[in-house]
Amino acid sequence: MRSLYKIIITFIILLVFKTGYSVNDSTTNTINNFVIDGGVKFSFDISTLRNTAPIVRMGSSSYFFNIQPGLTLTNPVLTYVNPKYTAGSPTNSYDSMKARMFGSSQTILGVQIFYNGNGGDIISNDPGFNGLGEKIATVTMDILLPIQITLSFNQVESNIIGTDLTNTLNNNYFGIYTGTLPVELSSFSSVVKRNDVSLNWVTASEVNNSGFEIERKLLSDKTGWSKIGFVGGNGNTEDAVYYDFEDKGLTSGQYSYRLKQIDFNGNYEYFTLENNVVVGIPVKFELSQNYPNPFNPSTKINFSLPNDTRVTLNVYDVSGKLVSAIIRNELKAADYYSVSFNGSNLSSGTYLYTIQTDRFTETKKMVLIK
Repeated sequence: MRSLYKIIITFIILLVFKTGYSVNDSTTNTINNFVIDGGVKFSFDISTLRNTAPIVRMGSSSYFFNIQPGLTLTNPVLTYVNPKYTAGSPTNSYDSMKARMFGSSQTILGVQIFYNGNGGDIISNDPGFNGLGEKIATVTMDILLPIQITLSFNQVESNIIGTDLTNTLNNNYFGIYTGTLPVELSSFSSVVKRNDVSLNWVTASEVNNSGFEIERKLLSDKTGWSKIGFVGGNGNTEDAVYYDFEDKGLTSGQYSYRLKQIDFNGNYEYFTLENNVVVGIPVKFELSQNYPNPFNPSTKINFSLPNDTRVTLNVYDVSGKLVSAIIRNELKAADYYSVSFNGSNLSSGTYLYTIQTDRFTETKKMVLIK
């Protein structure tokens, strides 16, 4: 009996070494980064992480999802695919990854990896920057109906399989989207006046709308989008709502704007302004009245230069004594400028600020009240 027991144990050990897998091999599969774009597109990411040390090579695997109710999302497109698991992979082990809907009411979405029998690529066990492993694909779909939906893994049909196994690994599935699709935007426009931009948009209807983050990007700057403001929404309404936002004091350049509409449950969608906004070079020298005025203790002084020139900007008391040199004979390019002045070390009273360039000089009054 003892000899038979040893034979069985030896057989199991040899089987594990032969396949390279064990009964404990597992993956964690996650969906996240749910995005609604322009009220017409819905997208999300699929990620997989190998949890165990032994190498697991990706076989013919399927990620299936339930969408409830049906006929709300359609036309799935893989806007990103992991190059390891599709045609042209480093090991030439896969055919093209595909996404398609199943069922007459389109309640099931499938994303499938097709292994062709070559060596296969290793599923990563590196959690990466977000802890979810490697991104398998980004799925983008058309929105058919603006109603509440739920998208989640179909754990019965999903199958993450290794190349040397005919059965699935021990797979775990996480992530769910529940939200309303979407706020309906009927217009989004811009108006430029000197170096100020007015944004105006109208919603035809709103459901669960917390508000809009306003984001701006300077096209010549590679740092990407930055949040510049927030406008509160109107929750739930079937009436048209008019919104506006002022972006003031910009420098010359081309800008792009977008709205990030956020639901009360944290879901969001993007609406991008179709045209780029151009803030041109000033047409004349100009020194603006400081704002605020009166002030305590800080204020802003704006000026515009239609051509490159040297600039001096000084502050004087009413007797003509220099109290602050804000800009000292600096070479400035043609553009719009805004500088801050802090009068915390000065006493209350009237002060004069003077700008001097190669071709232009102007003086204005400002009042400090403490």
